[in-house]
Amino acid sequence: MRIYRILPLLLAVSLLTACGRSTPTNYYLLESSLGPVQADGLPAKSLRVAQVCVPEYLDRSGIVSRVDGQTQVIVAQFHAWAEPVSNGVRRVTQEVLTPPLLAEGINVLPSGDESSGDFTLLLDVQRLDGNFDDKAVLETRWTLRNRDNAILGRGIYASEEMVRGKTYDLLVGAESRLVRRMADYLAEKLPPLMRGKKS
Repeated sequence: MRIYRILPLLLAVSLLTACGRSTPTNYYLLESSLGPVQADGLPAKSLRVAQVCVPEYLDRSGIVSRVDGQTQVIVAQFHAWAEPVSNGVRRVTQEVLTPPLLAEGINVLPSGDESSGDFTLLLDVQRLDGNFDDKAVLETRWTLRNRDNAILGRGIYASEEMVRGKTYDLLVGAESRLVRRMADYLAEKLPPLMRGKKS
């Protein structure tokens, strides 16, 4: 007889346990899609990509998307960055800049090396978000300084990329392509400035 009294209690406990389980969070990274770079020696001159500035609305773990291109934004609860978005932009920029700048005799310092380089690249991201089934947008102000902190060049980079679907994989993929494209642009823009020539 006791077993019939215990069964409803066990059933209630198991139901409560099932209800207590939360949806798993998915984590995403911005990607450069580049293979590893190998060099037997590194140039004496160096570029440091400074810690990237991002606006407050992006400085959070949840991935931000827009609603129909309007001012309303959505911060995803279960789709998050695996690293701060500022670190992701910096990492991808370093990865993309490394091969072309090595060819120019400039070593791009890794994130762990905070020593002052011969040149410093500052990136101030104004916007990095997008709409599903529409477009992602990147707008960044950049400044190149020399060792004496003199400004060698500055500008604004802005671009858009289509988001062909309604998944966060597709949104992050579009944002990754935007950051790579910005870094490709800088790979062409920076060397003449470092040589003292107007580009």
